[in-house]
Amino acid sequence: MVLYSGNDREEMVALLESSFVTSIRGADDSSTYAFAAGDLLHDEKRDLILHQQAIQQGLDQGGTGSVAVGTLFAKRYSVWVMAVISACSLYDTVLNIEDDVVRIELNGTGGMRYETRMERSLDNGSGLGIGENVAPTNEVLAQRRTEISMLRDRLQLHLGRIFQSVAAATGASTRIMNELVAHNVQQLFTRAIEDHAIWKTDKRLELIKHDAHVWLEESTDNTFFTRLQRFEHPEWQGPQLLIRRYCCLAYQVGSGSSAHGYCNTCPKLDSESRWRMLLKSDD
Repeated sequence: MVLYSGNDREEMVALLESSFVTSIRGADDSSTYAFAAGDLLHDEKRDLILHQQAIQQGLDQGGTGSVAVGTLFAKRYSVWVMAVISACSLYDTVLNIEDDVVRIELNGTGGMRYETRMERSLDNGSGLGIGENVAPTNEVLAQRRTEISMLRDRLQLHLGRIFQSVAAATGASTRIMNELVAHNVQQLFTRAIEDHAIWKTDKRLELIKHDAHVWLEESTDNTFFTRLQRFEHPEWQGPQLLIRRYCCLAYQVGSGSSAHGYCNTCPKLDSESRWRMLLKSDD
């Protein structure tokens, strides 16, 4: 995943597409994607989506594997969540998260592609564009906190309703589904703060850190807050890696040469196994 900050709309659109399979359509453009996010709240369409995902992942075995369908749905839906957060923190842009505006398309392997519209822009403290390395004022940061808090709360409500519906159909735990999202969001901010190629200017770094405090605010009511362990190994020199609290059950996908195996952030792996997997992935 490669991230770049900048004030160019085309750059943001390209980033969201390449890193988070999320497309931006114009205000007057219609979508070709088969489903709206709101379809997941209606039993018949929700079951159709989840059944197709199960088949594409090799999990449609007379009803077995339905929990894995639910947890993997949450993990994959977190990709769209990361698109929303990245547009906000890197480009000062709020994406539309309404049920009937967000569209979903299955990709044939159980994953999803997403589409939405831009809603509005955030003030970053400079009328000259986010490339200006001028520290935002306290007033700007206070207003930004208010706006991001409102977006976070709206997004939590969106996820809560959809995850409850998917959990009812699959038997997956909403707590685990939320934890899978929280892990990816926290890993996203960890990388964004560590990588100069992402923030480029001190001003953008300050805004990213500011936003991280809002999105990851410690609270029992905050879906995106969780406590995670960091991967530690004497031979590991790569970027900081956070370990999930729960397995997403991806190892149940497929069989034979198409089997998925454990993710490199899976809590089921011991330190040595994780290190070997990371080394192999870098080859």
